[in-house]
Order: sequence, then structure tokens, then C-alpha cells
Amino acid sequence: MQIASPAMPDDRSPEERLKAANRRTGLMLAGIALLFFVGIILTRLFDDPRVSPAVMGGAAILFLLIAIGRHLRK
Repeated sequence: MQIASPAMPDDRSPEERLKAANRRTGLMLAGIALLFFVGIILTRLFDDPRVSPAVMGGAAILFLLIAIGRHLRK
């Protein structure tokens, strides 16, 4: 048996909601870019051939989770 919680009313204006959504998207994309840069630095620092694919794979999975998660939430 599932108990459905009532939807919280959003009393913000459409402009405020759009601004908040854009801010969240920007932060997520900045996080992915940061992951790429840190991965490149770590690849040069450790000289381990496994670091680069791990970072790129992690960034790709993070991007997919964000993209799919945003559409599922709507």
C-alpha cells in the first residue's frame, strides 16, 4: 500500500521558477566541467592509464543521470 503525499503548492512566480531551474542546470553543468578538469589533472599527476577512462566514464554517467533525472521528475 502506497501513501501518496500531497503536492506542495509552489507560490513562486514563473520567472522565479525558471531562474531557479536555470541555476540548478548551470551548477550541474559546472560540476561536470569541474570533473573533466580534475580528471585531466589527476591523469597527468598519477600517470595511470585507468584514471582517464574512469573520469570520462564518470562524467558521462553523471551527465546521463542529470539529463534523465530531470525529465523523469517532470
